[in-house]
Amino acid sequence: MKKYIYFAVALLGLASCTSEDFVGDEDLRIANENTAISFGFNVPTPTRALEDAAAATALSSQFIVYGEKGETDGTAPAAGNLVFQNYKVTYTASTAYTTTSNTDDWEYVGLSWTSAEQSNITTSTTDVQSIKFWDDAASSYTFTAVSALPADIQNGRVTITKTTSGSDQYAKGYSIVLAKDASDNYPDLSKLYFADRNNIAKGDGYSHNAVKMNFRNTQSHVRVGVFETIPGYKVSAIHFFKQNGTTEYNDGASTPTNAFGAVCPNISGTNYEGTLTVTYGNGTNAALNQPIVGVSGTPATDLVLGTNYSTLTVGNPSAEPAVAAKFLGETATTATYDTNGGTYTIVMPQEGNTTNLKLKVNYTLYNEITKETITITGKTAEIPGKYLAWKPNYKYTYLFKITDDDLNPITFDAAVIEAADGKAEYITTVTEPSITTFGVSGGKYVTDKNEYEAGNDIYATFVVGSTVQTPQLGINNATNYVQIYQVTTSDADNFPITEASVAERLAVTPAGTAKITCTNVTTSNDGTYFTNTESPSVVTSVPAEDGTTKTINAVKLPGAKENTYAIEFVTYEAVTLAADASLVGYYLESSGTYTIQNSGTYSSGTYYKQVKTYKIIKVAAVPTP
Repeated sequence: MKKYIYFAVALLGLASCTSEDFVGDEDLRIANENTAISFGFNVPTPTRALEDAAAATALSSQFIVYGEKGETDGTAPAAGNLVFQNYKVTYTASTAYTTTSNTDDWEYVGLSWTSAEQSNITTSTTDVQSIKFWDDAASSYTFTAVSALPADIQNGRVTITKTTSGSDQYAKGYSIVLAKDASDNYPDLSKLYFADRNNIAKGDGYSHNAVKMNFRNTQSHVRVGVFETIPGYKVSAIHFFKQNGTTEYNDGASTPTNAFGAVCPNISGTNYEGTLTVTYGNGTNAALNQPIVGVSGTPATDLVLGTNYSTLTVGNPSAEPAVAAKFLGETATTATYDTNGGTYTIVMPQEGNTTNLKLKVNYTLYNEITKETITITGKTAEIPGKYLAWKPNYKYTYLFKITDDDLNPITFDAAVIEAADGKAEYITTVTEPSITTFGVSGGKYVTDKNEYEAGNDIYATFVVGSTVQTPQLGINNATNYVQIYQVTTSDADNFPITEASVAERLAVTPAGTAKITCTNVTTSNDGTYFTNTESPSVVTSVPAEDGTTKTINAVKLPGAKENTYAIEFVTYEAVTLAADASLVGYYLESSGTYTIQNSGTYSSGTYYKQVKTYKIIKVAAVPTP
């Protein structure tokens, strides 16, 4: 029996730490020639008190700001250019405009550090925090900031060192040492935030609003959910296995409980000790000034999450009535998560990750009426490492969807949605080989409907084993050959559009009674299938969730219109043939060209079988939520 498993990944930002929660007030104007520098948030006036209070709570009512004017590339501030040497800025409700330096309930004048704090923060013991004014003679100002739980700073669980020079101005971040104290208390990483690097040019004006400081939490969060829609069956007994394929993941307790796990590089964010190195993105895009957190430590090989799966057991078929059982979520909108309530597991960010995630899973299908059970074993998948580049302040939800889909071979789907505004989507069908698609920009993806929004570019990448391949268009006798089809059906009830039905249709000589039509649109540039006159093409980079690009080979579908598309990926796999075996249907390779053999028997040489992998893409005018 063949099965499909669809694998989905959703990426969301921490709700309490989005950019707009921590930005300066755009509306304030102070008509004083020597305007004081102040800090604040940009929130609507009617809700300012509530919003500021929530943001202050997230930041423990305190942050530490470093500011210099006329910043030079990669070097420490010139004499006289250091403005804020790690000043303390604190929040007190309803104090705005009680001083010249406080316009948004945030004050820095007259504050001081304790001796314990000074020993754990790069600051001056003689600098009294005095009021600072904008200098119209300065070419620019640059501000960075960090916030940590005050008690963690006091007790040395967090030590903050400002990097005042480096390879360039974007390397002038922070070095943060995290350590447990003498009582074995660890730093609270949920209270550790870094602000975006904020460069204000003279042309933007200095006597304007409060300084914008956009804070982002250090941690990444991961959870996994599974749901299924197999008619007549329930799914239970999910078991994940380590890379050797025989050892099952467990929680490591004295009496081990089954757990979700994957072969995946990661560093746990629980009780973490080590050094965080913070730099900033280097480029013209404002998003590239976001903090990049480097984590010290050797990544674990295995990622082990929750144990909620261990409760998913089939009722006793011989008992009448059957023992009460718990099964996976049985609708497209209700998932069973690895943890009760769908809570997240804390991990440290790994933005530079390139190592793939590998899965191996067994599960059981159960029919409550007939008591039939079907055991599905040894199903594997591999997700490209670029999609595991976990960023700080992001929540990642990985969703497995198990469905029969005409009982065809197992595939996995993955969707990743950008944290702030959902502009980047990643949908991965993982077989062997695998196809991953990306919908950009601004388009939406609805997991249970498997749809993209029309009018947006869609990218497809291709993986064989652990290697991203270089696709080829228009070369039908070479490996990594890709074709794009527009697919329609005249009888969706009996002939639904699936990877298997498309594969079957393309393998059969067209006939007048065909229920599925596959129109090759690989070279289409007439505006029929895509929103402009550009045809699909091979590219070497795709948009990323942070506004940059990922360097990865892909095929671009330029502004797909409302249609159902199929991507066909053709590669070749070497085979071992018995002596005197027929060569009919196998391929012989010469200089990268594969030629099918129509006759003959094996005597010597390397022969190949052709492998075709398909991915269905549904594009809708407005995806159904």
